[in-house]
Amino acid sequence: MGNAVIVTAQLPPAEAQALLLALREQYRSSLNEYWYDDQFRFIADGLRHGAILAQVPVMAAQKRLMAALSLSLKSVK
Repeated sequence: MGNAVIVTAQLPPAEAQALLLALREQYRSSLNEYWYDDQFRFIADGLRHGAILAQVPVMAAQKRLMAALSLSLKSVK
């Protein structure tokens, strides 16, 4: 990822936790919606999540952001 965009933010732990929870809910909802979409319905279960992330960049970004927030929150505790 040579041309990656780096985003830095400082959030109080409560705001970071709230953002993480909101992202998780939005991600869960989107995944459920795409999981049964005609475009992905016939892809094997083991490959479907990766196929969705490859085709839906916002979900891939959400996944990375959730991982970064989780890691940051763990280091604060």
